[in-house]
Amino acid sequence: MSEVKSLPRLTLITKSIPGVGTFGELFSNGEVICKTVEREWLSNRKNKSCVPPGVYRVKPNHSPRFGEGFVLENPDLGVTVKGPSQRTHCLIHVANFPEEVEGCIAPGTDFHSARWGVANSRYAFGRLMELLGGQEWELEIIRH
Repeated sequence: MSEVKSLPRLTLITKSIPGVGTFGELFSNGEVICKTVEREWLSNRKNKSCVPPGVYRVKPNHSPRFGEGFVLENPDLGVTVKGPSQRTHCLIHVANFPEEVEGCIAPGTDFHSARWGVANSRYAFGRLMELLGGQEWELEIIRH
């Protein structure tokens, strides 16, 4: 009898600031892995809103635009890789500011000091890829 291995689960706790964006911290086993930036909550509008709260399966993904990364999926929340669904291609990729993501999540090492966003996104993304790249994992998104 084979043992079923559970997926690693990370938790993203965020706050949306109307007219600005959504900012959060990504945790693994209670430790902050990185900060995050997304667009603000706009009723789950495709390419305009941050990702809805809930638990997602996160899969390795290759995007023609962003290269290697991750894609979120939870059909019950209307988010799938390619559809049909309300939202598709909700990625985790490199970006620093809310206007650089279209319904995706971008990691950073810290919040940007000069304007709303995250700093060192490429570095933080590299660390996330080292930690989780090549495997599926779960992401619980909590919105405040």
